[in-house]
Amino acid sequence: MNAGRRGFTLLEAVVALAILGIAGVAALEAVGGELRAADRARAAVTVSALAQDRLAVVTLLPIAELQPLADSVARGTFASPFQDYAWNMELRPVLGERDLYSVTVEVFSETTRYALATRLYRPSLGGATP
Repeated sequence: MNAGRRGFTLLEAVVALAILGIAGVAALEAVGGELRAADRARAAVTVSALAQDRLAVVTLLPIAELQPLADSVARGTFASPFQDYAWNMELRPVLGERDLYSVTVEVFSETTRYALATRLYRPSLGGATP
């Protein structure tokens, strides 16, 4: 080889391209991972908000409509643009506790499932006794 010659050899060029290719693939995988995480976060926020919406519906019901829950309150699907989501709701009296109910709302789609559980205190129509 001539010592005064400048430039890259073929081997150096191939190694440089391989390194750039590996770095490019790693960068694309990172971007893909970020997009998947953003999709999961969006879906989680959506199902959480829908579950809280259904919970608000049951908290606004008069006490006479809590036992048993009407079918339209206990299960159904959401209106557009959330038509891909459905819900199931279960309301049970808490044993040994007067006027206290356990409420579970489950919102789901083909790819996502979210459950929200809480307790609901609804005093009887006659008022609480001390």
